[in-house]
Amino acid sequence: MRFLIYLTVYFLANYNLSIAQEVECQGAVLRVLNKTTNEKNYFTTPLSQTIELYNSSIVIHRCVKLENEGKNDEVALMTHKLKNKLNKDEVFLGWIFKSTQYLNSPNNPIYDIKLEECLIEDPIFLKNNESI
Repeated sequence: MRFLIYLTVYFLANYNLSIAQEVECQGAVLRVLNKTTNEKNYFTTPLSQTIELYNSSIVIHRCVKLENEGKNDEVALMTHKLKNKLNKDEVFLGWIFKSTQYLNSPNNPIYDIKLEECLIEDPIFLKNNESI
């Protein structure tokens, strides 16, 4: 009987360690590469704020830091609206991953969009550590 109790405790302890840890974030940093000029721009944005580009707009709805069995990743739920040649919007709504950027990414003929980092603190209210 004691063996079954120890075995149950062992499995429960290991089960709790194997569950992925999620940290909800308040903002994100995106890297936007212009494919024609090779110019990189970094946008620090809070959630639900629109980033306007030449031919599209981007909104980050959710950004999460994940840790699963020692492997870290960051994912963001993003809407990307692209105006095509017929002036109609093509909409991408999906999760983009920091570790595997091309697994699921929006299609844009001018820009390459990548998640650089999820920000735990709201980027509007980032604290300045300089002393006065």
